[in-house]
Amino acid sequence: MHSLRNLSFIFTRLGNVSFSQYTFTYLTSIDILANYPTQSSTFLDSIAPSEPGQIPSHPLERNFDLFFLNTAEHFALILSPRQNEDLLLAASSPYLITAGNPNLLPIFEAAHSVTLSVFSAPQNVDLTAKHLPFYVDALFRVFPHNLSSRQFRLAFKNLIKVVSPPSRTAVAQPMLAATLLDLVHERAIQAPTAPLPPSYVPAQRTAPELESAPKSSIPDLSEQAVLVLTLIDAFPCLSLALLEEWLPLTAAAAQMISDTDMREYCKKHFWEVLVGGEMDPERSQICVRWWTSRGGQEALLTADNPAEDQFVMSGGLGEQDEIMAKL
Repeated sequence: MHSLRNLSFIFTRLGNVSFSQYTFTYLTSIDILANYPTQSSTFLDSIAPSEPGQIPSHPLERNFDLFFLNTAEHFALILSPRQNEDLLLAASSPYLITAGNPNLLPIFEAAHSVTLSVFSAPQNVDLTAKHLPFYVDALFRVFPHNLSSRQFRLAFKNLIKVVSPPSRTAVAQPMLAATLLDLVHERAIQAPTAPLPPSYVPAQRTAPELESAPKSSIPDLSEQAVLVLTLIDAFPCLSLALLEEWLPLTAAAAQMISDTDMREYCKKHFWEVLVGGEMDPERSQICVRWWTSRGGQEALLTADNPAEDQFVMSGGLGEQDEIMAKL
């Protein structure tokens, strides 16, 4: 592992995926070392940043930080909460808001991956509650100017997974998921409605229901639309009670979008999440009940213009003018 670290500046420059032998050796070494927690901790201590909490000025030192973050992510499950905080979070924190610098983009992404892996470790319940506000603030500070919509949606969905049942964090802090949803919803209400520049909404998509969609079918999205999509992405991760609460709230948020193309795209994504197979049977039952008997269909499809497209029995009523004359 020390040899791979000393060579990492070469492979990082050219792309690790270009060297299958390097990748195989690297991952195999991690798998072996992870079976020995004491030795793993010693190794991470030996390659940790010399000045945690600061971004080194020398490119080689930043490259070593990148290697450390990419490697430490695999050890979050076997480290103690103190080690996760002192080693992993301390090393990743200065890079969480540096996406504006293209030279730091790989480290920026690695820092977010490390933070989410620490939050996901079951032994880090108290640590997650302590550092989650800082991380959420960092996300909102870099989106949308330095963080793409895809990255923001993915990070937020992973956060919802971390703080939702059956995780230990959800047991210790049951209001965290609702608080995160409230933050996104409140920001969506006041968010700008102008389309984001194309660089902020990349063509790559992570939602399974969008993988087969042609690029032309995705309109330029505003910050408001991305935040509504973020709420929709969270549905499969929410607790049953929270899902029942946020289905109508999110449908109403989708109707707030003034641009027709953006609004219709959010509605389509809403429907795809409901029927795309991500929901388990219990959540699917809640969605079906909301859609069929609790006004969900009308809330999502017709709330923008309730005077149109009313659902009536075909042939049951005559021409509207004739009916009004009889009345």
